[in-house]
Amino acid sequence: MLNHLLSYVMPLTRTVQSAVNGPMEVTWYQGRKVLDTRHANYSYGSLERVMRYGLLFVAPEQAEHTLLLGLGGGSVVAILRQEKQYQGHLTAIEIDPVIIELADTEFGIRPDAQLEIVRADAFEWVHTAPTSQFGLIVVDLFVDLALPAGLQTTAFWQELRRILRPGGYILFNTLTEVPLYVDNKEMSAYLETTGFSVKTMEVELLNQLFILQKTA
Repeated sequence: MLNHLLSYVMPLTRTVQSAVNGPMEVTWYQGRKVLDTRHANYSYGSLERVMRYGLLFVAPEQAEHTLLLGLGGGSVVAILRQEKQYQGHLTAIEIDPVIIELADTEFGIRPDAQLEIVRADAFEWVHTAPTSQFGLIVVDLFVDLALPAGLQTTAFWQELRRILRPGGYILFNTLTEVPLYVDNKEMSAYLETTGFSVKTMEVELLNQLFILQKTA
């Protein structure tokens, strides 16, 4: 309660070291806690606004099972539960054990009957998931401000299409200033050849969202 009140006067920051993401900062600011890396917001700040907006276009209420590739502090989980009254199952894949611990201790996001959290490399884990398992997949895979090279591989997108149900959606968060290519094609052009309808939008100046729907 004291930190909550003091945060309206000055930010209060605790730094935790991560071997995967570098220094992680948990900051009380204006009565809320946010999770940041050295250069990026990971949860409950600008990223929360970006993902809240993106979720308007992917019909989460229709997904019985949602896959989160990248957990962060769990802001997408919180939005789905608290704002969307999401009742389906959630599976979150997160490679960084420090982030999993912070999501639990700082933000109250921990495994329960609805939420499964798996510590794994998302690019490896998707190969093990059942076909047509998920109605919604949220892809938010960053290391600070860097986008992993696996996002630009045909194998990753082929696997996402395989594990997505017909008519299901993918919400993919990227950066406006970082062009992505797959199979020597710009990302949008490539995805349109693989059985997705593709919509892109710029949010919060720096972020670009891909809204994908499996069409066949």
